[in-house]
Amino acid sequence: MNTLGWIILGGINIPVYFGAGKLIFRTWDGFWESIRFWFTPDLFSAFNGEYWDDWIGEMKLGLWIACCVGCVYAEAYLIEKIIG
Repeated sequence: MNTLGWIILGGINIPVYFGAGKLIFRTWDGFWESIRFWFTPDLFSAFNGEYWDDWIGEMKLGLWIACCVGCVYAEAYLIEKIIG
């Protein structure tokens, strides 16, 4: 699959990204909190008493990214298998 195919496939999946985000984060606030924890060093979170919240937030964000990337790769694989 060429670069244009990857870009098109990534763009077509935008509703899937929102759906996965809704399942994982539940609200936009949950998403932005995970982004905040992603950039906050774990040591700062530990001193603020938010270590486990930080850990869960980073895990949610990593899971969401893995789901989005995995979906695109799975669809690309199926397209290659069918079209060949």
